[in-house]
Parts: sequence; structure tokens; C-alpha cells
Amino acid sequence: MARLSIVIPVYDNWWLTARCLSELDRLQRAGSASFETIVVDNASTDETPEAIAAFPWVRYLRHETNRNFAGACNAGARMAEAPLALFLNNDAYPVGDALTPLVAAFDRPEVAIAGGALFFEDGVTQAAGLVLLRNAHWHYSCRNLPSSLDGVTTSRDALAVSGAAMAVRTEWFLEGGGFDESFVNGFEDVDLCLRARERGAAIAYVAEARFAHYEGASAGRFDRERENEERFYRQWASRLAPLPRTQRGEVGAIAMPENAHEEPLLAAARVDLAAALRAFGHPVVRRPLRRRGWFDPRFRQAASIEWFSREVSQPGIRIERRAKTFPSIRTLGAIDIEVPWLPCASADSVAACAVSRSDDPSCTTIGLAGDADDFHDVDLGYPVVRITQEMLLGQGERVPVACVVHCGLTDDAAFGNVLLGQAGLPAIALSNEGLGTIFAADVAIFAQRSELRGAVARFVNGAPRDSYGHLVAADSRRRFSPRRSAIRVVDLLCAARFGLERPATVRTNTPL
Repeated sequence: MARLSIVIPVYDNWWLTARCLSELDRLQRAGSASFETIVVDNASTDETPEAIAAFPWVRYLRHETNRNFAGACNAGARMAEAPLALFLNNDAYPVGDALTPLVAAFDRPEVAIAGGALFFEDGVTQAAGLVLLRNAHWHYSCRNLPSSLDGVTTSRDALAVSGAAMAVRTEWFLEGGGFDESFVNGFEDVDLCLRARERGAAIAYVAEARFAHYEGASAGRFDRERENEERFYRQWASRLAPLPRTQRGEVGAIAMPENAHEEPLLAAARVDLAAALRAFGHPVVRRPLRRRGWFDPRFRQAASIEWFSREVSQPGIRIERRAKTFPSIRTLGAIDIEVPWLPCASADSVAACAVSRSDDPSCTTIGLAGDADDFHDVDLGYPVVRITQEMLLGQGERVPVACVVHCGLTDDAAFGNVLLGQAGLPAIALSNEGLGTIFAADVAIFAQRSELRGAVARFVNGAPRDSYGHLVAADSRRRFSPRRSAIRVVDLLCAARFGLERPATVRTNTPL
């Protein structure tokens, strides 16, 4: 009998479900902890109901209405035959053998819930458990910080863990009523963890159980965020006082100087990032902050962004190009850490791009992006057009292409590469470390230079351009959204001002 039942709630996004199931298939073949897999489909309208047949070892339950995360997980747990159940988002997947250490956590009889370490696709920490801040807001521990930190690599008991990869004792979970279905895609996991604590159970954060997680890939994931939060605090605010608190840095206004000699693509990338930061309530100013701004309390918690320049200003972060590697973000101030830069492009920038995908079989023009000066028509066997900064910024007539060959980064911030991906241009990437950070192996074709002609021929001679275009756009829009990039920048600015998380006293139990 399997020790673990993996329950995967899904709503559309078959390509993500297929990625998750492929990784689970790999673990089965490698002899990982024995498990069964249950996919609960919340009335998907894409190819999920038919495509699931490609994984005949999966038990499949389809709902005719969307019962959200909680309803799908509860239904899957009722089908589970194993003593342990792992709720795994379809936009997550195990990295290595994550299941064995997760199952082993339940060797301690007091553990009712165990959660793994979550990472973004570039290996940066997404969540090392959850912590409760001084103002009673919940926060992913070590979010957007390096995966090598002790807070990430050390297993411990936690206040709560994320529902993206959360294991429970199946019988205990069902006896307690499962997830509260009055929450709609938010706070179900924290609510369950607090109910577990009240029942005397422990929640384990298992550092060795590592999962990659897209975060918020399902449509409408954040639509009910405020409503969920209000419901949670109505129910729990009066009982939060005894819980330990954590303090992290805070940042308000952000100085982001312009460079008079900035390339147009770098300027566009900076503008999109600044707009995303403003959307989170951070004033972004061009010059160092002056005293007159101190009447606004946000200017008393100021930090700076050095945007691909050699200037040094603390506290803050420096975004810079690294030789032969992807650009990075480095903190300047209370702590010295470094993580990969997270490019982004706004929807308006994508809409303005003058390069478009042609699904007309008679179009055989190939777009070249990045370091393409030494490429010629004869190299690829078809007419080529070099994608310029002007085209990417929407200047001039639209240029239809069959696909784009990315020969390297278009600019220091990789703004143009991300823009082309989000615009749905089928991507062929010249194999190198920088492009491997931008494009996933299952949404783009990677090739050595000697293999490019054959890869291009696939799109000219019948490979479904629309399918590849959809995949690369869906992947790029999720991974490189302005929201994600802004959150990473803010988290690192907080670390630059304050350092790492540390224990703190209670400020309030009613944050709303």
C-alpha cells in the first residue's frame, strides 16, 4: 500500500499539470517513496479531461463546477487510500526526491502537517514556511532570498506552511473537516495550521523537501484576496496574541535615478519596474530623497535602486550585469546577499511590440534577437530579420515572423527577450546560461549553433506555431510579471535596510 496520496487540484493550465505529473512519473521510476496520484479537476475548459489519459496511473476526478482549492483538496483527500496526503498545486513540482523527507517528518507522532521548501524557477527562495509579522500579517519566510541561508536549509517546527506543497495525516485531516471551503483560494492553509495548533499538533517545515512553484498560476488566484483576509481575521484575530512574531525590514519611498546615457530598452525596463513598484504603494523618485519629503512617513523608510550603474548608495540594491552569467540583484547595507535579477515587461509594453507571430505557412521569415550580428540567411536557410530596439518598442510597422531565434540577451535587463516571449513568439534559444534562465525547456526549443537550421525548419515546415507561442507566452507572463519583479525588489530592499528576519514583539493582532 502506498504511504502517500498526492492530491493535485487543477483548473485549466494543462501544460503545468503535465509538467508536474512528468516529474512525479520520474520519481516513481527512480524508486522514491511509494505514492498514488489523484488529480481533481475543477471543471477545466482546456484539454485537461482528454490529455490526462497520457498518465494512466493517475486517478482522475472531475467536478462540473469549480470548487476552488479547498473543495478540490477535500474531495481528493476523501479518495485517498494512503495514511498521508500531499496537497500539491499543479503549478508546483518536486525538485529531486522531495517526497522521502516529507514522509519521514511524520515519524514524529505529534506532527499533523508538514510542508516543504518552495523555490521560484530560478532557484531563489519563495517560502521557507510562514511567519507572523509584528502587525499580524502573514509572510513567506525568506521570500526572494538566497536558498543557502540557514533559515531555508534548517528544518524546524513552524507556525504554518504553504498549501502549495502541504502534507497531512489523511484521517486527522478528514476528521477535522478538511480545508474550510468558505475561503476562496487564499488563507485555507494558514487556517488549517492554526486549527492544528489548537488541537495540540505540530507543523513541520522540512527543508530537504524542495519544490519549485510558479505561485498564482491559476486564473483568478488573487480575485478574492481581500475578502479572504477579512474572513480570516474576523475568525482568528482574538487568538493570535500568544503566537511568536517575526520582524523584517520595511521600505517606503524608493530612489531610482535615471542614466542620461541609458539604452532605450533599459529605460523601458526601468519604467515598467517603477510602475509596478508604485502599484504597491511605493513612491519612486528620480533623485536622492530630500528633507521636504519627510512629511510623508514613507520617505523616512527610504532605499535606493542602482539601475545598471556603478554608483553606490546605501541602503538599497544594485541591479547589474555579470560577466558570462545572468544579471543579478545585490543588496547594499545591512546585509550582503545576491540573487538573480527577475526581468519584467508590462502588458502595455508587450502590446506595443511591433514583432508578431505569423501562423500563415507561407511566412518563412525568422526573427533574430540578441547577439545576432554574425548570423545570416544562409546560416538558417530562410530569410531573417534582425529584431531592433525600435521594433521591440513599437516603432514602425508590424513585422510578422514564423519564430524568433534568441542568440543572446537583447539588453542588460533581458527586457526584449521577455517581451518577445510574452508576445507569444515561438522561441528557439541558443544554448547558453543566460537564455536558460529565461526560457523553460518545455516551452522553447534549445539548440547549439550547429542545430539551429534544423530547429528553424520545424517551425517553417509544420510545427504548431500557435501552440508554442501560447506556451512561451503563458510561461513568460507568469514568471516575469511586473508584480513578481516588484515583490522581489521590495523584499531585497527590506533586507538591505534591516538584514534577515529576527524574533520580535507584538504590535497588533488586528491589522485590517
